[in-house]
Amino acid sequence: MDQVLERLKTADVVRLLLVSDSHGRTDGIASLIQQTGQPDLILHLGDHQEPLEEIAWEMDCPVLGVAGNCDHFLSTADLPDNRLIILAGWRFFLTHGHRYHVKSGLQHLCQVATQDPWCADFILFGHTHRQLIRQHVQNDRDIYLINPGSAFPGREGPQGIWLVLSDGKFQITPLPDLQRP
Repeated sequence: MDQVLERLKTADVVRLLLVSDSHGRTDGIASLIQQTGQPDLILHLGDHQEPLEEIAWEMDCPVLGVAGNCDHFLSTADLPDNRLIILAGWRFFLTHGHRYHVKSGLQHLCQVATQDPWCADFILFGHTHRQLIRQHVQNDRDIYLINPGSAFPGREGPQGIWLVLSDGKFQITPLPDLQRP
């Protein structure tokens, strides 16, 4: 995984699939990949309820993630609650969100993720099972809060976010993209 992250840190184009709350079901993630094509990296924001290595093997794609509140039975010694990664020059703060009480509001999460040592450009979280894409301005910086919704193939799912980073710009596409045929 370190080699993948090192390559994507300065890549010209990075294609990401953001997912969360798959709760042991990978068929929802597979369905999202069928809509988008193969990403360079899947970012799983917790409540996967199975080892990320198994998801990576099944999707034939590297997967990086954080622990969610339902992942307690997994061996999470190497799976942090929070993680910072740099992709194509952008700083990404990953968390599940339960420790920041995101169901009650996003203020605490924003406060933590935008300060040292994180200084995030993108704050990625899950836990609520609801998609959210919100721009937030803090200290004259644009910060983007993104929740991909639930990748569980249920009533509203699977949901995810397709995020393409290119030439210092980005394009965010919620999935399912209802504007696609």
